[in-house]
Formats: sequence, C-alpha cells, structure tokens
Amino acid sequence: MKNKIKGILRVLLIFAVVFYVSLALGKQNYAASLEEEKKKQQEMQQELKNTQKYLKELEKLKGDTEAYIKELDVRLTQLTDNIFTLERDIDTTKADIEATKLDIIKAKAEVNAQYATMKLRIKYMYENGESSYLDMILGSENMGELLTRAEYLSQITAYDRAQLEKLKVAKEQLDAREASLVAKEAELEALLVETQEEQKATEVLMAAKKESMSGFDSQISEQEAAEKELQAELKAQKAIVAELEEIERKRKEEALKNQLNLTYDGGKMTWPLPGYSRISSYFGYRSNPFGGSGREYHNGVDLPAPRGTKIVAAYDGQVAWSYYSNSAGNWVGIDHGNEIYTVYMHMSKRLVSEGDTVKKGDVIGLVGTTGRSTGNHLHFGIRKNGSYVDPLKWVAP
Repeated sequence: MKNKIKGILRVLLIFAVVFYVSLALGKQNYAASLEEEKKKQQEMQQELKNTQKYLKELEKLKGDTEAYIKELDVRLTQLTDNIFTLERDIDTTKADIEATKLDIIKAKAEVNAQYATMKLRIKYMYENGESSYLDMILGSENMGELLTRAEYLSQITAYDRAQLEKLKVAKEQLDAREASLVAKEAELEALLVETQEEQKATEVLMAAKKESMSGFDSQISEQEAAEKELQAELKAQKAIVAELEEIERKRKEEALKNQLNLTYDGGKMTWPLPGYSRISSYFGYRSNPFGGSGREYHNGVDLPAPRGTKIVAAYDGQVAWSYYSNSAGNWVGIDHGNEIYTVYMHMSKRLVSEGDTVKKGDVIGLVGTTGRSTGNHLHFGIRKNGSYVDPLKWVAP
C-alpha cells in the first residue's frame, strides 16, 4: 500500500512539473533540459521492459510449480491408497495367523488323541496278546471266521498308523502356513513403514512448494503494481518530454532573436564547491542508490556538503535555466558558449534566474537535497555538444 501511495504521489508530482514548466514557458522565465528528460524516459522504458520480462519469468515459474504440485497431489493420493491397502492386508494376515494358530492347536489335540488311542490299543494287544489270539482261535467256529478276525486286527493297526501320519502331515502344513503368514506380515509392515516415510517426505515437499507458490503470488502482485506505476510514470514523462520539446523549440527561436554570441575562451574552470573536495559518486555507470535493480548512468559527480553551503559558477557565462525538476530538484544550467554548459542540481535554494550573466566564482545557489536525492550534496555536471562528459577532465578540487 505504501509503495502504491508513493507511486501515485510521484505521478502527481510529475504532472505538477508539467504544469509548472508550461506556466514557466508562458512567462518566458525558465528553460528546460530536454536531453535529460529524454534520457529519463529511456531509462523508464528500459525499467518497464525489465519489469515486464521479470513478470513473465515469475508467471512461468509459478506455472511450473503449479504443475509440480499437481503431480505431488497425485502421488500423495497414490501413497494414501497404498497405505490403506497395506494396513488392510496386514489386518487380514494377522487374522489368518490367529486362525492358523487355532487350527494348529486343534491339530495337535487330534494328533495327541489319536496317539493316545493307538497307545492304548498297542498296550492292550501287548499285555493280552497270547490270550487274545487263543480266544480268537477258540472262539472261531470255522477257519473263515478266524481269518476274518485276524484281518480285522491288522486293519485296526494299519488305520491307527495311517491316521497318525495324516494328522502329523496336517500339523506340519499348518506350521508351514503360519511361518509363511508371519513372514508376509513382516514384509507388509516393512513396506508400510517405507510408504509412510515416502508420504511424509512428499508432504514436506508439498508444503515447501506451496510456500513457494505463495512467494510467487506476492512477487507477481508486487511486479504488477510496479508495472502499472511505471506505465503511469512513463506516460507522465512523455508529457514532460513533449512540453520540453516545445519549450526547446521556442527557446531556440528566442535565442536566434537575442543572439549573445557567447564563446568559451578555453580558460580554466573553478571548483564549484570551495572547501569541499570529497567526491561520493563519480561520473559513469553505478549501482542504483535508491535500491533498484541493475545499474544506472550517473552523468556527473556528487560532492557532499552541509545544507546551505555556497555553490559558485565554474566559469563565466549566462544562466540558461533555473527552475525546479522532480528529479534534479532546484537546478541551474549555465551556458559558457561553444555548446558547453555546466549543470548544478539538488540545491536548497537558487540565487540566479534564467538570463542572468555570471562570472567565475559568483554564488549561484546553496547545497541541499531537493529532487531525487539521498542526502545534502551538489550534483555537478558538464555538457558538451548536447552530451554529458566527465567533469573531472575539466575541473579539479
């Protein structure tokens, strides 16, 4: 919200400058730096282009992240289904194990019962073997009956042994089944733990990706707001350039009528801020002092000094302009002839007006921090043939 308010204020300030410059034109009291404002327009256009490019990149990253989150959703659903199935299979296997244990207990009981019955028969036959056979012989009415009884006793013995072997085999099969079910349960439990760990890891990744999505939404919202703000500022800047082009056209017409024939004689310029020689920012490209991304072109040198420090003209000439700009603040341009101008920005107060004649060393203003500035200082520049040049090749502290 603060950025939005600041953007609105900047746009309003730009339109105020347009109105102010237009008013100045009507009174023929001020001139304009058309080149400076055109350069600002180019910088704004580039910044808008960079913002739009970054916005597209954010949208793509957001789209990629959304697609990945959908994949994670599908994977989580699969893992949840797998866990549900594994837990159900484990419960079923446990129930089978319990049922098998009961069958084993029952089989053991049957084996023991059959074994006990067989032992009783064997014991009986051992203890009463001779008398039993004698009774069987004496009690038989004929040979056929005798053979029948003997065969019956043999069948009973064979039956007991067969039943006992059958029960033993059944018990062994149940034991093998129980061992297999126990192994299966252990395998299912291990698979369940592995699946649950994968589910946890996927949930953590999902949370991180959703947090990234939130960050993308926030950045996209900020960039969209910045894009709108830049578009509004660029629109206002174009209006300023149009006004300044008209001012420049009329200024040139006026200059032709009132030709002063200024000629720079090549003399040595004086330092514009006597007693303050420190330079905080040099001519050329530098990082943005206002915290923006990328680098910006600095068309002069910055000389820090306390507010109210006197600023002097670097050389003889005529004041070409003296007015307030939203970027340069209170600023003055002095024409020295031969398309050479000295420029003084961010003054707290201007002490000369357009058209004034000045001599080298005359006080033309006071140090301040008006316009687009981060602290009290003088921005000093030199223009030759319409382009800014390094002032330190012309003047030294």
